[in-house]
Amino acid sequence: METPHSKVLTTARPGSGRMQPGWLATGLLAVLGGLPAQAVQPYISLDPAAVLDAIAAEQDPRVSAALARIAGTDHRLLALRAYLRAGSVLPERWSWSAGEIYAYRQSAEYAAVLAEIEQVRQAFIAANPGFDLWANTDVRSLDTQIANWNSNASVALAATDTLAAFRQWLGSSAVRKLPASERNKVAARFLMAYSPTPAPTLAAPGLSPHGQMRAIDFQIRKRDKLVAASRSATIRTSWDEPGWTEKLRAAVLAGSKHFAGPLALPREPWHYTYLPTD
Repeated sequence: METPHSKVLTTARPGSGRMQPGWLATGLLAVLGGLPAQAVQPYISLDPAAVLDAIAAEQDPRVSAALARIAGTDHRLLALRAYLRAGSVLPERWSWSAGEIYAYRQSAEYAAVLAEIEQVRQAFIAANPGFDLWANTDVRSLDTQIANWNSNASVALAATDTLAAFRQWLGSSAVRKLPASERNKVAARFLMAYSPTPAPTLAAPGLSPHGQMRAIDFQIRKRDKLVAASRSATIRTSWDEPGWTEKLRAAVLAGSKHFAGPLALPREPWHYTYLPTD
């Protein structure tokens, strides 16, 4: 029976005070307890990239294709964690192809999105004379998502943290003794339950709601000047302190019933989710 996420044994990482899955040796020994004696292998050194590839090979083909384009074992491992956590809903969340994006731009739903955005814009302009509201209506392609993932600072930090934890977990004697098939299953559960620090501010490539036009990023402008941009580093100074976080929220509520937000985790006061009428 597969161990539910909530029941993966945890312990504090040495020196960190954080509770993380898979660190407790007795928990791993409990996994070993049900294995036949002949299945236990001698001491081996495990390569995180090899284990990653073995797990990825059993996933949706789109996952393997995306991982092949992600730079570095650490970034690939962090992305794999997101794909594993997506589970059975991954296909319906996966970003559209170029053909699907083109078809969407010709659809009635796309026209409806633009109309809802314009209603929000007009409500914002009426409440904030001299200022304007701009919305990014581009569908974010998989290519763009991969490029962003490979270059984003928060992703790099989270990826480094995840690889370090995974490498330490793989290094335990209990894990090394597991037969490969069982080890890969337990490793997948470890990744699904692990919480990197810091949390990445981007969705893994292919899973961004921007990839299906379900997320809209707003920006505040005054004539040609960008007043509040969609940048995490400026949330306090450009959004919260000047009051644009609440002013945008008020305009969204006044102008449309088809947006939810703003995004709470990671916190993005400019990011709203579009909810189609159907």
